[in-house]
Amino acid sequence: MKKHTFTLVAALVVLAVVLGACGPGPAEAPAEAEPVTISIWHGYTETEEEVFSQSVADFMAANSDVTIETLAVPFDELQNKFQTEVAAGGGPTLTTGPQDRMAAYATADLLAEIDEGAAFIGDLVPAAVDGGRVDGVLVGLPLNNKVVSMFYNKSMVETAPADFDELLALAADHGLAITADWFHNYMWVPAFDAQLFDENYKCVLDTTGAADAFAYLKTVCDSSGVTCGTEDGEMDTLFRSGEVALRFQGPWASGDAINDLGAENVGVARVPPIPGAGDPHPWNQSEMIQINVNATPEEIAAAMRFIEYLTSAEVQKTFLNEANWIPANASVDTSSNPVVGGFLDQVPYSDPFPVVAELGATWEPMGDAVTKILEGVSTPEEAVAAACELINTTNNK
Repeated sequence: MKKHTFTLVAALVVLAVVLGACGPGPAEAPAEAEPVTISIWHGYTETEEEVFSQSVADFMAANSDVTIETLAVPFDELQNKFQTEVAAGGGPTLTTGPQDRMAAYATADLLAEIDEGAAFIGDLVPAAVDGGRVDGVLVGLPLNNKVVSMFYNKSMVETAPADFDELLALAADHGLAITADWFHNYMWVPAFDAQLFDENYKCVLDTTGAADAFAYLKTVCDSSGVTCGTEDGEMDTLFRSGEVALRFQGPWASGDAINDLGAENVGVARVPPIPGAGDPHPWNQSEMIQINVNATPEEIAAAMRFIEYLTSAEVQKTFLNEANWIPANASVDTSSNPVVGGFLDQVPYSDPFPVVAELGATWEPMGDAVTKILEGVSTPEEAVAAACELINTTNNK
């Protein structure tokens, strides 16, 4: 080899070594995510609680950097506990609950705004996602849809009644259980063309004919075979034990009814129309999950990962099959579950759940009104008027 050729080759080798030393080198393994612990409070019981707890365990098994601490809080205590502790700077990272509670939390500035750019949100039912907005700001994401419908025991009642007169005739022989509270009995209001709020969210039950709706409820509760009780669980037990064949309830009770009665004996249909009036319209609401305003950025990131998992098609399908949740994920096929199909039949005969803070002021006054009417302590006119006055005073209307 000639000297100048050797020199050129040597120079190229040296250059290659130098350039190699200056290059990126071997790809480094990505750093492991920093461990983070988040917490969630919920009001689930029985089947729902079992499925939810399993989903938490499955998520942690697949995401070793995230620890989730759960706390089951009695449903009627959860709202006050969350509001009190978050306002004091504490509280859980996440909480679940109905839309009216979400609105009250948002109004009190207790919720973090949710990033609408998260890709998984596009997989959810748009109308359900819109239900997570308060004053246009997204503060909650839907886990499921919920609407009260009519359960019937197929071993006692072969087909669902066509109207309410037929239903009461069946109840006389086989029994009907109704929870005597405001939530379960809003449905009579639109059946009699009455309204809860006007456009300014002032209570107008007393001026739009709601007294007739609750007079009809009392007639129903006084009918043969009908049990109207304030304890929701006790009314569920009457149906699950076969003591009554008919029950007005939401999908959260489906799993336990199926476990006790057998899937072949549990039917769900819409609440039938009232002759001379109209169709009862229960509220159609979404179960929402929200993020605490006190959460750190790291906690929020982990919380969003968990929400994405919880609303994935696979997990939503599990809740559909085991807890009879109406999925929030639009891609889940519900055709395999006739119980959920029955709830979907109710949806066209339902009213949107009001996502406004003013609804929070209705629970106690209207609950008391229902009790006084059914006990005969007050007339429907007196009870509804007193409740509306208190609601409007509370809401400064």
